[in-house]
Order: sequence, then C-alpha cells, then structure tokens
Amino acid sequence: MKRMKRILLAGGAVMLGLFLVLAAALLIYVQESIRAEQRMEDSQSGDYDIDLGNLPGWITVEMVSAAIDMMNETGYPASVVLGQMILESGAAGSELANPPYYNCLGQKSPSYLETGSVTMNTAEAWGYEDAAFSTFASYVDCMRAWGHKFTMPPYVDNVTACIRDPVTGHYDANAFIEAVWKSGYATDPNYVDKVIQIMTSYDLYRFNSMTAEDLEQGGGDVVISGNGQFTHPCPGMTCQTSYFGEIREFEVGGHKGNDYAAPVGTPTYAAAAGTVIIAGWSDSAGNWVVIDHGGGLTTKYMHHSRILVSAGQTVEKGQQIGEVGSTGQSTGPHLHFQVEVNGVAVNPDDYY
Repeated sequence: MKRMKRILLAGGAVMLGLFLVLAAALLIYVQESIRAEQRMEDSQSGDYDIDLGNLPGWITVEMVSAAIDMMNETGYPASVVLGQMILESGAAGSELANPPYYNCLGQKSPSYLETGSVTMNTAEAWGYEDAAFSTFASYVDCMRAWGHKFTMPPYVDNVTACIRDPVTGHYDANAFIEAVWKSGYATDPNYVDKVIQIMTSYDLYRFNSMTAEDLEQGGGDVVISGNGQFTHPCPGMTCQTSYFGEIREFEVGGHKGNDYAAPVGTPTYAAAAGTVIIAGWSDSAGNWVVIDHGGGLTTKYMHHSRILVSAGQTVEKGQQIGEVGSTGQSTGPHLHFQVEVNGVAVNPDDYY
C-alpha cells in the first residue's frame, strides 16, 4: 500500500510538472499573440508613426530606433544589425534573445557591457556545442556590445576599409557584413548570404537612410516607399531638374528617369554593385554607362563628360563611374539616371 502511494505521488508530481511546462508555453504563446495583435492595432490607429512592415513581432520600434542611432554614431548599417538579430534569434525570438538575457545577437562571453553569462547549446560549422553567452541589461546594451567589437582587432582593419555611402557616410551594408564575416564573426560559410537575404526579404535597407527622428515621424524627408537598395548616383548635384514620369513636350510616354543637374566634372557613382555592360557613346545618351545588377535589374547613367569604367568591369556600390557632362541630347550639364526591370523603366525613387 505504501509503495502504491509513493508511485501515485511520483506520478502526480510528473503530471503536475508537465502541466506547468505546457501552461508556461501556452502563456508565452498567448502573450506573443497579444503583443503582435496590439502592435498591429497601434499601427492602424496611428500610435506608431511608422509601420515596421513584416518584421518579427519581438522587434520593436525602440529596437529599430536604437539600431539607427548607433548607425548614425558609428556608420555601422542599421540593416546589418537588424539582419543579424533576426538570423541569430529567429522570427519568434530565441530564449537567449528574450528577457532576462537580452542577447539578441548571439554575443559570446566575455562581452563589453555584459551583466553575466549563461551556457546554452549553439550550432557551429563543425556541429553543436555548449557555449557561454553574455547577458545584458537591455537590447540597447547588446547592440552597443556588438558595435564595440568592430573598434578592435581583428575587425577594425577590415571594417574601416569598407566603402561608404557617399551621401550618408555610412558603411555599405553588404560590404560591411562581408568584412565582419572575414574577420571571424561567424563560422557558417553561408553567413553573409543569409544576412543579405534577410536584409532583402525584410526590406531592412530602408532604415539605412533614416534618423531616429525620421522613424518617429514616419520617415520625415526619407522616401519610405524606397527600399534603400541604391545609393544616390550623383550626391553632388545642384538640384533635380526632372522626375520619372514627367510629361515633357519633346518626349513620348513620359520621362524615363531622374535628371540631376550638376557642374561638369561632378562625380557619378554606381547605385549598386554589378557588371558594366555598356560604357561608351550613344547619339542620344552621349557618354553613357549601363550596369547589370542581376535579376533583370539594370541602371543607366547618361550625358557624362568622362567615363571611368569599361564594359565587362565589375563595380561596387558607391564606386565612381564617371563625371557629369552635357554630351548627347542634353540642354545642360546633368546626369540622367534611369532604372529598368526586365527592360521596362521604373521609378528610381523606389530604390533609394
């Protein structure tokens, strides 16, 4: 009889334990569902000035704002830190990313600003292993620890060698994550491609041209419809004299690009990385450059006084390709910038 009681008590304890685990899991699920629903309602009611789009529900406006603030202090692209957060923590937010640990970037201990450490299982290129991860007082501290890494070896030399956006002065996002990976940030050989895929699929590049104030005000002067994929091809322009789709007497079907007026000799830049497929003369475009970016996307740069690249050459985003002129059918010094998808002209503003 006593043995039976012990068995029943033990069984009851196991059942109670299972019940508590299931209850805790259900509570977390309900909390996350309520949080996601509340964020959607806030966005629709106007409580948030900007819609975070399809970002995972655990990422808040405050976290995006912190990433933008750090970018504007250091030049480290907001899209990269957000992309790495999503890759490291997943769409639902990992146990490590959630309170009380706040380690949304998989920072291993010891780390700058850590409050302690916790041991968890992690995937490396050679398999799974237990590792000590830092814990932080907040997500902001975790981001600061992430940024602090790049001021020291082995990162600093590769990072500071990255090209910068000539408009914002920030490091180019794709080049930055490549430099970080080369410095030993991750062991996954596909890490760079994974982060770039996340930055693209979640439209994270759009945050690279914002300030925290822009985010709070719905973007300010930033074109939120753009995806941040391109850097400006002529940041030294005097003014924009013509717009995509503008109806002009001497054109049929509307203007196919944007015109940026600038003094002769003003540098022009590749809006994104790609391969030069044309670098030469056209009776209408004058000295022009055409770059293939893959996936049916091409950009065209017209009326140069001088071309600095050649057909077949691979160029990086922000690399100088020529100098403004007034060659071909042109009424004054300017750069005509045109974007095409599968041969059809589209609005360049959608890519800044």
